[in-house]
Amino acid sequence: MKILSVGAPGNGSGKTLTLAAILSAWPGRFDTVKFTTVFKDGVNCPRTERACACRELHGRYTVVTDPVVLATEDTDTGRLTRAGARSVLWCLTQAGAHAEAWQHLRGDLLTGADLLLTEGNSIIPFLSPDLLIMVMCPSTPRARWKPDTWPLVVRAQVVIINSHASSPSEIESLAAEVAAARGGERPSVEDVSRPLAAWSGSLLAQSVERLAGHPMTAVGGA
Repeated sequence: MKILSVGAPGNGSGKTLTLAAILSAWPGRFDTVKFTTVFKDGVNCPRTERACACRELHGRYTVVTDPVVLATEDTDTGRLTRAGARSVLWCLTQAGAHAEAWQHLRGDLLTGADLLLTEGNSIIPFLSPDLLIMVMCPSTPRARWKPDTWPLVVRAQVVIINSHASSPSEIESLAAEVAAARGGERPSVEDVSRPLAAWSGSLLAQSVERLAGHPMTAVGGA
């Protein structure tokens, strides 16, 4: 199984939109898992999810497989389903339960997967993905950045700054920070809400093509 993982500093960076762009360009090719870490103190509760993670988690981890729940309108999993995922799962874990959750997924639920697309930061060390993409947005408040942001930025093969609703000065400031962390390598700057074929750069498309062994489709990329 080849794994493509998308991470971000925090909610609202554009990682789900990036996954959707990839899925639309390779429809029916990727099995997809959204990972959500649930903190029982409620501080980091993903309140934007209609199916609240805090209520869905039972035990140390829970994998939501109900297609009706996963296809719910205005949820991340619903967007991924409609974007063209081969299958979608939602894995909720307590902090510290990611290894157990991944072992269960890999051994019981993803046995037929050859291409896996994941969303979430905390699971990345346990996946050792073949392709790691970090999506960053200047408008994401620094106070909400995850502690693993810069280590993942350094490690990623592709770093994208989501330009949607950000000023040129904000974009340039963040791009300079990323370049400094990556030895001078500047990140791509894209509006990740657009179809992948409309992106100005080709690095992400080329990287996914190498992983998938197939170019994006004309229909999915248009």
